[in-house]
Amino acid sequence: MEKTDKKQKILQAALSLFAHYGYRKTTLEDVADKVGMTKSNIYFYVKNKRDLYEKSVSHALEQWRDTIAAEIETVGSAGEKFAIAARRSFEYVEEHPELRALLMKHPDIFTLSPSEDRFYEVNHGAMMILKNVIRQGIDEGVFYPVDVDHVTEFLFSVYIMFLIKTYVKSDGSSGDRMFEEGLALIFRGLCKT
Repeated sequence: MEKTDKKQKILQAALSLFAHYGYRKTTLEDVADKVGMTKSNIYFYVKNKRDLYEKSVSHALEQWRDTIAAEIETVGSAGEKFAIAARRSFEYVEEHPELRALLMKHPDIFTLSPSEDRFYEVNHGAMMILKNVIRQGIDEGVFYPVDVDHVTEFLFSVYIMFLIKTYVKSDGSSGDRMFEEGLALIFRGLCKT
């Protein structure tokens, strides 16, 4: 098995254990056992448990972001891209129970402050996807000409707040109806027609 494949396997195993047991209860030995390695071999890939946690969460967030980016590339118009990105971002969490469990156990993964965001690079990449869709919509004449940077930051903040309400601070009610109403409201404010 190549080093890249081993690293992927380690990150996936770590994500699964962190999602199931949480950060404090998961050990490097647990991860090593799950992938059939020794603890000392894990150190070829990460510095320590904190580094393993950060890398496994980053990897999961990157997969989430990259999946959405690939899906919006299958359609042409900015309106379709925006709708797909919004819907699939939430569906992705529903389809990945380990990611969902991780978000529920570790609410500090999400922050509204870029200076506190440990996963800034991944989240910045997600914001760039959104920013490009908004720019495309303006160029197509479908979206109102808006301050792209501020609108992107606002919409990404709303997205993070919705994720927190739905998966971290859930009151047990379904967010589906609120999501659909929120998406309709955003489209009415952003789209010219």
